[in-house]
Amino acid sequence: MKLPRITKSIFWDQFIFMQSVGVLIGLVFPHFLVWDGFPAEQVLTWEFNIISQIAGQVVGLISFLLISTVIRPHLKLLSEKMEEIADGLKNMDFLEQDKDCEEEFCGIEVDSDDEVGKTANAYNKMLQALIQSNEIEVVYNKFSKIISENLELKSLIDETMQLLVESTHVEAAAVMVVNNAELQLVSSLGISDASTLTEHDLVQKAAETLKAYHITLPEHIELDGILAKFRPTEVFVEPLEYKGMLSGILIAATGAKTADDKTTDLIRLFSRSIGLAINNVLIHERYQKQAAYDSLTNIYNRRFGMERLRESFGKSIREHDPLSVAMLDIDHFKNVNDTYGHLVGDKVIVMVSSAIKEGLRDGDMVIRYGGEEFLVVMHGASSENAYKICERIRHRIKDAEISHGDQKIRITVSCGIATYPEIEVHSEVELIDTADQALYMAKEGGRDQTVISKYSPQK
Repeated sequence: MKLPRITKSIFWDQFIFMQSVGVLIGLVFPHFLVWDGFPAEQVLTWEFNIISQIAGQVVGLISFLLISTVIRPHLKLLSEKMEEIADGLKNMDFLEQDKDCEEEFCGIEVDSDDEVGKTANAYNKMLQALIQSNEIEVVYNKFSKIISENLELKSLIDETMQLLVESTHVEAAAVMVVNNAELQLVSSLGISDASTLTEHDLVQKAAETLKAYHITLPEHIELDGILAKFRPTEVFVEPLEYKGMLSGILIAATGAKTADDKTTDLIRLFSRSIGLAINNVLIHERYQKQAAYDSLTNIYNRRFGMERLRESFGKSIREHDPLSVAMLDIDHFKNVNDTYGHLVGDKVIVMVSSAIKEGLRDGDMVIRYGGEEFLVVMHGASSENAYKICERIRHRIKDAEISHGDQKIRITVSCGIATYPEIEVHSEVELIDTADQALYMAKEGGRDQTVISKYSPQK
């Protein structure tokens, strides 16, 4: 039963109702005494009615005061706590407002099982959910910052896993990414033999079905293929998706503590969001590669290669190390195109670029400088060392052949070398010009040979 509201204050309404009850008691009480056998001439008098009214009002007032004393402090405490939370949310410092909030839980003691106790219990549950929601929001903001600031795949994955471990009960994690239709491990944290994860049955199953799996492990059990540096209690296997396509797999394992709601929510949240981030990083890397590499030969293009050469030249000056560059040109390449067509010409360019890469040392660099011209950069190589490298490449190309129908096509190359500081130059451009002059001498001398420049560029 719900009584009608009289004022805007529940307690004032309670006071009015109790005083009204007091009036009713004062009116009824004398007649009740007559019914109970008291003489009417003694109780049905004005004096006795006034005393009954006063007694009824006093009983109503005492009842109101008792209710106010017992119930009102609990409701006041509840309102004060909720105002504190509201102020904290308004000022965006809810979690920082009270550092002891988690220890004392900022809650209200539940000391009854009636509606007041249920209200306090509901408040505590709401507060717990609010704290967890704010904690998740803080972590997700950090996660969003990681996503926005990282355009390198391993850095993105490493920082994401570290945040997951710091913010949840997860103690070990690994991320695998789909590359060339295969799962490849990008990074792991706390897992002793992460290289075997890609072949694990559960990982393969998650990749095929795009379904998440959550395993709770009994004590003293070892999980084959997912052996961590601690004994896991739970393992989460989460597929990472982008537009319904598999981008990778996230594996997370809890240790001493089992996963709470926050841990589970963050694992799900990370797995839903990181698929897009991985896709963006891979697209960025693809565009970077397209901007840096020649599409036909998959070696550095001229623009990017010249930037790298500028860096190498500056390093040679600082460290007083030799730097050799070689200009290499395919002999009679125009005749190849005119006789066999441009498709065969492209095959020749690809074959030459492959032969150059195979003949270089680790750390050397080859650039497609022009149509059939290649620039080779050999840091730390003297002119004598550069000559040996170029001769090895020249013989490798001369001995190779390209099939075109029933015909076998053989080609040769000419090479010109310039070495700093054996040649006095002041920039990488002058070094290239000197090597180009040596290449011209090789062409004029009959082609299919390597010439070392002995002269500094003319001023």
